[in-house]
Amino acid sequence: MSFHTKPTLFLLAAFSAILLLNACHNYYMATPTRLGTIKERAATVDSLRLADRYFILRNGSEFFYMSNAILNQDHKTLECILDSVSPYNKLHLTNGRKGKMQYQKSTITDLNVLNEVHFYITPDTVPKFGKYTLDFNKVQKIEVIEKDKKRTTGSYVLGGLIITPVIILITAAMAGISSTLFTFHPF
Repeated sequence: MSFHTKPTLFLLAAFSAILLLNACHNYYMATPTRLGTIKERAATVDSLRLADRYFILRNGSEFFYMSNAILNQDHKTLECILDSVSPYNKLHLTNGRKGKMQYQKSTITDLNVLNEVHFYITPDTVPKFGKYTLDFNKVQKIEVIEKDKKRTTGSYVLGGLIITPVIILITAAMAGISSTLFTFHPF
């Protein structure tokens, strides 16, 4: 029984494609910023605002888009308008794809996660929508979402190590090299 028939080669190619898709992933990480003093918090928030980041307020299980964010003159609060979070910016609300802080580079909307900043506050009575003033004293944590280069690179290296032998096997089978290697010999 020959191992290098067309259906077998097709199955090997399909298997290698599945391995490749499952082995190589893009990851992001939520990097907490150093909160420091109120003045330091204001400086951090202002630099993120000037970088045109997408601000999301996390209030317990509720979340809001913070549009038109403006730092007050006293540098102790941030005024904004709370609105619904865009469907394109909800990936991190579920910790990414499969809950593993993954995103798909080929899905344009997934790339939005790399532009987000999440402000976590002590759960309180935030108005559902409309004008809101974020007091920096209420901020428990600020997370800046960034690409996790180390984890992504590791995924691609591991994927390459897994897929390379399969590609060599398929190439050898297609070329008909060493047909005895691919021949089934019953006991």
